[in-house]
Amino acid sequence: MQFLGFNFPSSILPGILFSQIMKPNKKIERLPIADIPFQIRNADPVLRFQHLLRLHFGDFLVLIGDSSLSVASVMPYIGWTAFKLKIIEVFQLIDDMKIIETIDRYSLKYVNIVAGDSIAEQIDKINVDIKVGKHELKSETFNVRVEIPRDNLLQIVQIAASAIVTLPNNETRSGVLIDIDTICNYKTDNINTLLKELPDRLQLIHDVSKTMFFECLKPATIDSMEPLYE
Repeated sequence: MQFLGFNFPSSILPGILFSQIMKPNKKIERLPIADIPFQIRNADPVLRFQHLLRLHFGDFLVLIGDSSLSVASVMPYIGWTAFKLKIIEVFQLIDDMKIIETIDRYSLKYVNIVAGDSIAEQIDKINVDIKVGKHELKSETFNVRVEIPRDNLLQIVQIAASAIVTLPNNETRSGVLIDIDTICNYKTDNINTLLKELPDRLQLIHDVSKTMFFECLKPATIDSMEPLYE
């Protein structure tokens, strides 16, 4: 979520959220960009929305910047029903503080690794056909990004092979990266109304993101993953 706030929200939000969210093993982590002076961050359109602090609450994280806030699930994923409730809980606490003036946009980001030993195997698992001139990609590394409008939403889809990620247990996993960022540009100063609409809005943006993810996969890949639907 990107917003305009009163009285430096990045200084106020962490302490209040840390005291209000009852979770064991809580901790606050200062991120490197927090060392850049506020005047420089605020003047840069990219730095302005970067996160400064990461709050750990067991099975989820809250990331806070000068004009941005994100709620993220940690591995293993707790499932959409539980994660959606975490987002609403955090947003309710923020609304109670009355320190956000306007909201400019909100989004839901999916980042997935579809495992595959070789690049050829990874490409074979996704529903993507890429040609450069007469050359069709079959076993070459690639990284593509496309912006897809869907009604009042914008989906930014990035697919890359091959990618390697390190899981929290230090296990590494290689495969094709599918990164889906579904954005709703929704500027409002009526935070209370948005809070009432939030469950339905979250469900819509989640369903659109999930649809796009499965559209990126071949049927055989989906079957092999044995997904559990909520």
